[in-house]
Amino acid sequence: MNIKKLLSLLFISLLLPVVTAQETLKNIDSVLLVLKNAPRDTATAILYQKVAGHYNVTHLDSARAFAVEGIKLSEELNFPKGKWINLNALANYHERKTQYDEAMATYKEALKIVESINSTKGFAVVLNNIATVHIRLGNYDEALEYLFDALKAEEELGNRNGVAQAYNNIGVVYYYLQDFDKTTKYLTDALVIQEELGNYNGLQNGYNNVGAIYDYQKKYDDAITSYQKAYEISLKIGDKKEQASNLSNIGLAYSKKKDYVNTDTYFNRSIKLREEIKDYNGMAITYSNYGEALRTQRQFRKADEFLQKALQISVDHNIKLTAKETYASLSQLAVDQNNHRLANDYLYKYIAVKDSILNEDNARIIAETETKYETEKKEKEILKQRAELAEKELEGKRKNMMIYGGFSLALILGLLGYLLFNQQKLKNRQLKKENELKTALARIETQNRLQEQRLRISRDLHDNIGAQLTFIISSLDNLKFGFKDMNEKLGDRLSGISAFTGQTIYELRDTIWAMNKNNISIEDLQARITNFIEKAKLFTEKTNFTFIVSPEINPEHTFSSVKGMNIYRIIQEAVNNSLKYSGADDIRVSIEKGISAYEIKVSDNGNGFNTENVSDGNGLNNMKKRAKDIDGELDIRSSDSEGTLITLLVPN
Repeated sequence: MNIKKLLSLLFISLLLPVVTAQETLKNIDSVLLVLKNAPRDTATAILYQKVAGHYNVTHLDSARAFAVEGIKLSEELNFPKGKWINLNALANYHERKTQYDEAMATYKEALKIVESINSTKGFAVVLNNIATVHIRLGNYDEALEYLFDALKAEEELGNRNGVAQAYNNIGVVYYYLQDFDKTTKYLTDALVIQEELGNYNGLQNGYNNVGAIYDYQKKYDDAITSYQKAYEISLKIGDKKEQASNLSNIGLAYSKKKDYVNTDTYFNRSIKLREEIKDYNGMAITYSNYGEALRTQRQFRKADEFLQKALQISVDHNIKLTAKETYASLSQLAVDQNNHRLANDYLYKYIAVKDSILNEDNARIIAETETKYETEKKEKEILKQRAELAEKELEGKRKNMMIYGGFSLALILGLLGYLLFNQQKLKNRQLKKENELKTALARIETQNRLQEQRLRISRDLHDNIGAQLTFIISSLDNLKFGFKDMNEKLGDRLSGISAFTGQTIYELRDTIWAMNKNNISIEDLQARITNFIEKAKLFTEKTNFTFIVSPEINPEHTFSSVKGMNIYRIIQEAVNNSLKYSGADDIRVSIEKGISAYEIKVSDNGNGFNTENVSDGNGLNNMKKRAKDIDGELDIRSSDSEGTLITLLVPN
């Protein structure tokens, strides 16, 4: 087999997986049984495509029927993926039937769906297939454009195997354009990825392709190196058939190089392996190739011996293509030996085999045409039956319409009465909602005015009263410094006034903080209480403070500014009372969430007091009043020498 034939076979074997994107199903009968009883859902639509893909390899007309059914079901289900994969299978059918215009139109219809659902995987498959049609039509520039777009899609998917296939197919197109440098580059890039993935079949085919290109360019050493790599891979995977083929390729390259010692060695190794595995087709090809190589060496007797062996196997096993090529070589061998009568005999036999192959192809085409006619005839009969069934169904529907018509009329009148009543009811409800909305808008407007007033007051408090109190503290400190020799009593009084003023500023800042907020969150409250407790720690070293907020509480839950400020003041008052009067060495503040209220507890282990005997001072009264203002409940439990527990319940 010459180098051009080898190239053609290798390239086609690599393109077919991309063209069909299908695999034959191992047990088609079982799949068809499942399909017959399957529900009309998306899984069935996908199964139609798989069966169509199987028949695209084995029986073309059946492929078309299943792809069409898959398209119809996908349209019923509004299932874009199912539609484009079945359109792709239908286009494969047209392509294999050499109906390239129909194939291109169907692929482009699939491409529109892929674009609408933005399926990168779909882009890769359909673009590759469109490129293949352009290759078959000889539109190589257009093919390259689609292949590079397909390559981009495979790269976006991160599909390294798909990228390798795209590189390989781009290399094929450059081969047809006779740009062998780019052919070699892309085929080599594909090999690098296949090696990275450990894809031995892809590597083996790739090295054979690269070797064939080098052979065509008469770079025989490079060709032999590539064929050797393909042979080493076939050894790894234990594929003796491929080993024999690779050895034959190496022998052919050595023959071109006129290294006849290695030519004989590799052809003999190939023949021995072919005989061992009883690969008659391969034996015929290798005998024929070896005989042709011997003819070019002018070893006529030996060439005739191997060509006759090739011819015998081809005739015995009906291998007509190899028989045809062998007759051509024998005819040329006879010419080389000046035996023109024998050359003519072989030439006639060559023509006879060629005509026989042509007749078989014609018979196959006729059989396919007849099958197509029978399929279309059956489809027409099915359509006729469907039309009759539809007519009967329509007649039944007419009768049902007469029966249901009167009932429907009564139902419609009843519905109209109900709708009129419901419309009036809805109108009344709408008027009520409009009144509620007006009230709500008025309330919001009032709240906005109040908020503006609050902001103005808070600014005045901060800018005027705050500044004046700060000035008082500064003046008192200056007086203390100026009268450092004054009596102790006066110094204590000044210190007391300074401390009281400082506390007033602190409370003023708390008030401004609350007034500046529409809402106070649990998180805000937690930060404020923590800050207050940290300051309280500065005034006592013996007291341990604990502040806990339950993890069940959402920190983003908010109270109104009034409610949040009152909660803070109650906690502040309770902690201050514990510090001032209880003599406690442990004060604990906790916030937990109950079923219907937040539970805020302040407890200490101090002296405690008798709640029945003690009179409510301003502190306790203020706490109770603040709790009442926010609709809360305040519970104070204490007894002598047993500490105090203050519980505030604030509704959720």
